[in-house]
Amino acid sequence: MAPLPLPIPAITSPHPSKPHDAPAPGPRPAASSLHAALGSLSQHAHYGALRDAFALVAHAERQSSPAAAVSVGPEVYASLLQCCVAAGSLRAGRQVHAALVKRGPYYCRNAYVGTKLAVFYARCGALADAERAFSALPGRDRNAYAWAAVIGLWSRAGLHARALDGFAAMLEAGVPADNFVLPTVLKACAGLGLFRAGRAVHGYAWKAGIAECVYVMSSLVDFYGKCGQVEDARGVFDAMPERTVVSWNSMLMAYIHNGGIDEAVELFYEMRVEGVLPTRVSVVSLLSASAELDVVDGGRQGHAVAVSSGLEIDVILGSSMINFYCKVGLVEAAEGVFEQMEERDIVTWNLMIAGYFQNGQIDKAFDTCRRMLETNLKFDCVTLASIIMACVKSCSMMVGTAAHGYAIRNDLHSDRTVACGLIDLYASTGRIEHARKVFNAMSQRDPVLWKVMISTYADRGMNSEALKLLDQMQLEGMSPTAACWDSVISAFIRNGQFEDALDIFNQMLLTKTRPNLRTWSLLISGLAQNGMHQQVTNLYFKMQEVESAPSPTIYSAVILAVKLVASVHCGKAIHACVVKKGLLLSKSVIQSLLNMYSSFDDGGTTDSLLRLLAECSK
Repeated sequence: MAPLPLPIPAITSPHPSKPHDAPAPGPRPAASSLHAALGSLSQHAHYGALRDAFALVAHAERQSSPAAAVSVGPEVYASLLQCCVAAGSLRAGRQVHAALVKRGPYYCRNAYVGTKLAVFYARCGALADAERAFSALPGRDRNAYAWAAVIGLWSRAGLHARALDGFAAMLEAGVPADNFVLPTVLKACAGLGLFRAGRAVHGYAWKAGIAECVYVMSSLVDFYGKCGQVEDARGVFDAMPERTVVSWNSMLMAYIHNGGIDEAVELFYEMRVEGVLPTRVSVVSLLSASAELDVVDGGRQGHAVAVSSGLEIDVILGSSMINFYCKVGLVEAAEGVFEQMEERDIVTWNLMIAGYFQNGQIDKAFDTCRRMLETNLKFDCVTLASIIMACVKSCSMMVGTAAHGYAIRNDLHSDRTVACGLIDLYASTGRIEHARKVFNAMSQRDPVLWKVMISTYADRGMNSEALKLLDQMQLEGMSPTAACWDSVISAFIRNGQFEDALDIFNQMLLTKTRPNLRTWSLLISGLAQNGMHQQVTNLYFKMQEVESAPSPTIYSAVILAVKLVASVHCGKAIHACVVKKGLLLSKSVIQSLLNMYSSFDDGGTTDSLLRLLAECSK
């Protein structure tokens, strides 16, 4: 923001210094008109109004004297801070704060001014300044406005635990929470997933007599939706005496976040019947959810509502439509939206390019890349990643090499996604040395990059190289993920090196990384298929030591191995464990037990399992 043309002059205050807890004097008649003028200017959120407000106060300061009718007291500066809030000018507000400090304790320690300072900094998102201003207020002067400002700021900043602590401290101080505080507290409860705490806040709202406030009820709908309690959210929504578009959007998001796309579409219809126009937020949310859940009708309904409601297809809304249509395979519809957009940003272009590539329209994708460059936009990491992935699928080394060169020239080669794509590109054409050079050139290697390079070696039977890289990863202080271990174990199993695979697995158990479902499945199925049934049963007992809840798939593989080694004692032990862990509702586990007991000639147990299987099939 440019310097204010009429900064407040640093003159000596006509008022003698008073204790900071003394109340501010009431405004004189001329000061009342100054208050009214500042109040009017604070309703206009633009620089011109802020400049006029500063000019008024500067003029009043020049006229101010002990005998004058105009008195520029603390309350005037509080009104000026409100103008700074309306204009969103942190710099101008700090000028006002500095002027207050220069004028002495009577100004800067005034309780009303202190509250306004805390509110001003909180509204501007200046966390440290807001906390300092709030802390400077004596406990008795911290009113609901000051508490609401800092609690709201903590909540917006994602400091949900601090917001809840502030709410508790507010109540302990005897300051009742109002309809401005509770919405921010409910947001904090939702952010931390504290359902019971949010319920308690709902109860507090009823006791305080503000539970039917539209802002509180909208926040309750949002809270219950984010906690997965859609029925409670709908109950609050239906009980609202009046609803704003925020209320409708909160209910819509509750359905969307919990997979209720059909209900969301129906709510869209209800909004139109009630005469409530959906906002961009609601349409974009429906489009995003429809894209993720592959619900074609829901996304089309969102598009139709946007058009019928007269919403402008801007960059955000248009990009959401393109993303939806590309993900559900309707590329022509996405193309139609793309061509209609008057303004496109890098995200819009990337979505359209990726959509073409994903649907195999390579020529159109490259043509769109050319058009993008003609608009003086440059490729970013997302664009390059899409191009490289297309080259991997089509084995187009010429274009892939050109993309690599572009990445180096534009300093994009250090991006993780680009590097992973290049490793896959070179590996797909057998150029493993080139892939390793890309890996070595990365100064920052995260677990994903390590996993890609290890998998590159493992998938091509280069087991020793994969194992060396796994060891190097640990020597460099990086803990391999379960996926890294799985790649190496899988490579040795495919090569028939089962003892080596078990040795690597035992090394894994000595680290902090725990085996996942794929780890157990790889070992158990691999050993069982190659007749190493005793090793499978041994592995089962090891699994019991380190795994709290193995999946039905793993149990089925173990039961098959026990059947093949004909170990009745071990089979009954596994059966008991299955019952204990509540897995007898799994048809695959029951069928595996049936096969095992049939081989043991245990007719009684087989009959009982058959009856259980019949019940599960109903």
